[in-house]
Amino acid sequence: MRAGSVLLLLLWGTRVVSAWEHVSSGELKRVVEIGKPVLVAFVKPEEPASAALEEEWLSAAASINNNSQQQQLLSIDCSLPDSDCAAQQHIKPYPSILLLQLNKPVATYRGLRRGDSFLNFFARRTRTPFVVEGLDTAALAAFKGADEMVFVAYLDLDTDRELAGVFEDVARGYRDEFSFGMVGDAEVTRKMGVSTPAVVCYRLGEVDGVKLEGRFGVGGLGRWVEAVSRDAIEESTVLNWGRNMEDGWPIVYVFGSTASERQKLRKNLYTLAQSHDSFTWVVVDPFQFPNWMDRLGRDIFPAVAAYRPSGDRVYSYPKRQAFTSDLVEQWLLEVQEDHIKHWTPPVKGESTSHDEL
Repeated sequence: MRAGSVLLLLLWGTRVVSAWEHVSSGELKRVVEIGKPVLVAFVKPEEPASAALEEEWLSAAASINNNSQQQQLLSIDCSLPDSDCAAQQHIKPYPSILLLQLNKPVATYRGLRRGDSFLNFFARRTRTPFVVEGLDTAALAAFKGADEMVFVAYLDLDTDRELAGVFEDVARGYRDEFSFGMVGDAEVTRKMGVSTPAVVCYRLGEVDGVKLEGRFGVGGLGRWVEAVSRDAIEESTVLNWGRNMEDGWPIVYVFGSTASERQKLRKNLYTLAQSHDSFTWVVVDPFQFPNWMDRLGRDIFPAVAAYRPSGDRVYSYPKRQAFTSDLVEQWLLEVQEDHIKHWTPPVKGESTSHDEL
């Protein structure tokens, strides 16, 4: 068994006895047939990746279910013989998180395994229409705080009707990640200090947004959405990791064992990542990407490694060295100057290539 796999098993073994509150397949079917949307985690509690999901899932479920007349986040134990999980073609591997709505296609959750991210996805996917239209001043203020990142198109609907369609097309492609709204009221647009046509990206907690001014097409707007949504240090998801790798820059990988640890690491290294933007910085959930630690020679938490595509080389942050921004920066400078030896797999002949990275 690989070192990274052993580490994940040890981490899982330190967790408390499961507190999952599962429903049966029959109960789930009845909930869906009522016509209400439901986000469902299909898990095998005895497996490390499912166990790692538990705390964040239960926190999100308690938050939304306590404020609703119907349970909206549920889970099913797929290790039970009568679970019928095998009949769900979308379930692979475990855990799998699916949004089920009567008479609508199944939507697979591919974001961060974090409580607030589950809730944001549920809100985006159940919002009708998925582009919120007719935002007035009060509704716009509330909408800007409804997600970690929202995109708002400011349009003159008498002359920009074609652009409204373009905006909706792009929004449809990114609705699993971001929220989208539209302002067509000239007075609201004036109060926001925007000239039509324009699209503004608002990050949660930031007062000023980033503007794209002038007319736009699907391709240009899509590229802008990807560029402006990219942060100095990203948390990797199935949705964004390909975009983060495609520029060919050296990559710094940061691993944390829990969602809270990963958020703390991201916060502590954020300024450093901003000042060393010739690297792509990513924070990785080892349960969502279970092979990455092995491929980068890491087996303790927190862990940091750098990968340089030119030469296909991996550099490992010293094990058990204090983990501070200053020390990480010192190590990174040595990596840049090629003053430290790159890591090689312990097994002779094993490749260091990173096809999936």
